[in-house]
Amino acid sequence: YGGRRIRELLRAGVERIRDIPPGVELAGVQDRQRRAVCGDCIVVDEGLDAVLEQFSAPYAYLDFETVSLAIPQWDGCRPYDQVPVQFTCVQSEEGREPIVHEHLAVAGEDPRPALARALVLAAKQASTIFAWNASFERRCVEDLMEAVPEEATGLERVWDRLEDLLPVVREHVYAPAFQGSFSLKRVLPALVPELAYDDLEIQSGGAASTELERLLLEPDTIPGEEVDGLRSALLAYCRRDVEGLVALHRWLLEHASASG
Repeated sequence: YGGRRIRELLRAGVERIRDIPPGVELAGVQDRQRRAVCGDCIVVDEGLDAVLEQFSAPYAYLDFETVSLAIPQWDGCRPYDQVPVQFTCVQSEEGREPIVHEHLAVAGEDPRPALARALVLAAKQASTIFAWNASFERRCVEDLMEAVPEEATGLERVWDRLEDLLPVVREHVYAPAFQGSFSLKRVLPALVPELAYDDLEIQSGGAASTELERLLLEPDTIPGEEVDGLRSALLAYCRRDVEGLVALHRWLLEHASASG
């Protein structure tokens, strides 16, 4: 995303970050990228602690999975709306074991009312609800408020407490293994390698959405003995995203204290 600066460097024969001359001034993410790549290290800038102090405990961590259907299946949906049909919400409080709340819709019914009720209960005790790229979670909650008006008050409280960890990382942390990306699939293995995705049966949001459509709309195409396995795989994938948020937040807290 260097724009004109990148074109200038390429014309000067500079093709790699580590070859950018020291006299070339960079700022923000670009400066952190250069320091991380040239130092072959993870860079954590000052100010991270001040940002994290703005968030109040107890914390919850939230991730939705959706289906996006060309032909709407439920009242009020438009073609290709992203309809939430699954979530994982983990409540975490210092000194206590995390509490995992999971919800996965069942075939044959509008998934939104039951999901909305489960979400309001799952997030009830949290002061801060973290997500990654939280604009997506906010849109999901807004759509649920419209679709399930009887739960609108509780859903609005969820919306009000949503906070985004993505900009916290983007503005303060960089690792060479990010390779220019701030997707959770790239950030998490770089900072918390024990929570990668390569041990899961379902490893991407696209694959999860495809399997969710099959599970909810084409259940007759799935052999009965495979249904439980598919549901378990979908739950494990969504759970890993949220486990990653929990571990990533702890990593940030630890390294914010170290960086001062």
